Amino acid sequence: MAIEDQGGTVIAGQATEARAEAAGGRIHADVVVDGAVIARIVAAGPSVSDPGIPAAIESLAIAVGELVIETQAGVATERVLREQRAAAVAVALGTDPAELAKGRRQQRSLLSLVAPEVPGYDLASHYAAAREIGGDFFELFRLDRRGRPLGIVIADVTGKGLDAALLMAFSRPVMHSALEAARGPADALARTNRVLVQERRGTLFITALCAVLEPRSGRIRVANAGHEPPLLVPGDGGPIRAVGEPGVLLGAFASLGPPEIETVHEPGDALFFYTDGATDAVGPSGERFGDDRLHAAIEAARDGSAHDLMAAVRDSVQAFQAGAEPADDLTIVAVGRRRPARDRRARRATRSSDDPSGDGTAR
Repeated sequence: MAIEDQGGTVIAGQATEARAEAAGGRIHADVVVDGAVIARIVAAGPSVSDPGIPAAIESLAIAVGELVIETQAGVATERVLREQRAAAVAVALGTDPAELAKGRRQQRSLLSLVAPEVPGYDLASHYAAAREIGGDFFELFRLDRRGRPLGIVIADVTGKGLDAALLMAFSRPVMHSALEAARGPADALARTNRVLVQERRGTLFITALCAVLEPRSGRIRVANAGHEPPLLVPGDGGPIRAVGEPGVLLGAFASLGPPEIETVHEPGDALFFYTDGATDAVGPSGERFGDDRLHAAIEAARDGSAHDLMAAVRDSVQAFQAGAEPADDLTIVAVGRRRPARDRRARRATRSSDDPSGDGTAR
């Protein structure tokens, strides 16, 4: 994959190899600024026939175009704008965080920050980039198939800054398309991995989790490609436990074969997904936030909603950092299954009998 100017000169990435183009063809998407084409995103090779690739290339072209527009905001005349377009592309594709400050708004528009409605469930999420733009991404969406299951994706590019953000913008629609078309989450990761291995020309990889939740039964299947396993928070007060084990990260090897774990999301249970920006957060003393603090924050909010779980961890990480520079991007997704109304009333009655004063102190 590469970014070319109108004359075909490579601005970023690597030129497509002739043998790769011959093996599978070549596709591109124009980067448009103010109605003019200033560059194009190009991909070539066997993977271009994958249904998710055109959408990924188009998404990346839009993101780069919007970033150029924001970088050039405030330029007074069309003449100056024309003269600066070539330089704007180079700036937008550079590594200076000061020049990319306004890119955060465009990147956030690529993330599904608004969760879909899933009757009987609470969904909550939080995303914060360590730099102006980051490499984490996540998605919560209803799959277009019988029962409208919930697709869950959370991923972390192994890097920061613009290179990671571009790989994120490319990979997100590929993974979305793969999960729509695949037999299950393991198959979706395997499909995504094939595309990344064929297209990747850099040194960045992706850790990712894919999950499919059937809302009516609570059945959930999870596949892991080198990511932190999700945490199951049982509604019956049982111990918090990890679901599955990390597999091989995406883009590193041609063969992936991630294991697929199946469990049941019972009423009252919650599933907690996160990136290592939580556990790797560093305080002023240099100490890591770590797994113990993560579990303690979840434990303190386990009787609340999915939003309560998300907020408890987010606030704990922020308090621990105490203003220190974030070590990594932070993404949190919590999915809680509500108890039936009669069960909620029974739990409230039990708490009242244990705490007749009503002030939250058991006697």
